[in-house]
Amino acid sequence: MRRRVVVSLLCAAASLAATPARALDKQGSAHGGEIEGATSGFAFGGSASLGVSVYNPSYAARPDNTGLALFRYAAHFDFDLIGRRLSIPLDLNMFTDRTAVGAWRKVVPSELDIITGVTSTWRLGPGALEGGARVEIDGTLDKGGYPGPTSARQTYADVRARYLYSLAAIAPAVGPALRGGDVRGWLTLGWFAINRSYFARPNNTGLALFRYAAHAEISFWNDHIALGLDAIFFSDKQASNVFRPTELDFTPELIVRFERYEVHLAYERDMPLDQDTLIQQFIYLLASVSF
Repeated sequence: MRRRVVVSLLCAAASLAATPARALDKQGSAHGGEIEGATSGFAFGGSASLGVSVYNPSYAARPDNTGLALFRYAAHFDFDLIGRRLSIPLDLNMFTDRTAVGAWRKVVPSELDIITGVTSTWRLGPGALEGGARVEIDGTLDKGGYPGPTSARQTYADVRARYLYSLAAIAPAVGPALRGGDVRGWLTLGWFAINRSYFARPNNTGLALFRYAAHAEISFWNDHIALGLDAIFFSDKQASNVFRPTELDFTPELIVRFERYEVHLAYERDMPLDQDTLIQQFIYLLASVSF
């Protein structure tokens, strides 16, 4: 979905709240997907990001698939109430429309996406298991929404389980072989428990029911350089087979890191799998700083 790529941008920031294992999945792991972390105490962290599309033939700037995304302003926060055992993530993301008339309107947000919920992360074997529930509201800021009974917002509440892995945790020789890098990522299974308006395809048809996702990242030279890949599938609860994927969001990226700063160059392609309809794609550059 166009909104999914746009917000995929958001998660590059969302994931930046911690060190390594950061990706572009819009519903990123708390604490950046790290396997290790504090299991008690209160903590606060986050990140801020600025993104720009350098090539965008079809990725929309609003939930109703109008306009073309140009800029993205994002912030991510992690509120740890009992360390990683109980955390509240919050993502705020705004996007602008490059087709808006007037230079100043191209930098004024056309969409606001808010994601918040609760997560809990526990070590399990060589990795960690993160469970959580989240609510997302994607809203139009500068115009009306969909025709008919659908409003200018897409909303849902979901639950999901995510297994975080690190090859270096299983085979310590991987680190030296990659000059201080690693091969890591996560696997996700999510269920849209409440969903009356969040679509199952880029052309805004159907209603999402299940999310199947995988993230892999290989990093080198003490994590200063990394190659990442995200694949996210959605199924449609209105389809005859509610388990079969109806959409694939595919995102390869190049990442450069230095201390608290990151730059991502990524290509995202959101495509239907059961229809010959709208494909949304773009190339974007994203800069982030964590705190």
